[in-house]
Amino acid sequence: MAQLPILSDEEAGPEATVVFDASRKMFGRVANAIRVSSASPRMLQPLFGFLISLCRAEITDVLDAKTKALLILKTSMENGCKY
Repeated sequence: MAQLPILSDEEAGPEATVVFDASRKMFGRVANAIRVSSASPRMLQPLFGFLISLCRAEITDVLDAKTKALLILKTSMENGCKY
């Protein structure tokens, strides 16, 4: 059972809606970490900025998007993440 609420699209405030839309555009979905942190804009904005800097090749210019996605998947599997 979740200790913090996982906000749905309908429950999201105006700031969270903007981030949800950007998340869908960039990643094809809204991750649960974004949904949980959206309850607090002070937590949401830095987290989303961090995710963008990790995933966008034009910002980091170290690894391509496919390699980053594979590393994220491998890390999730190693940590027993179910999604």
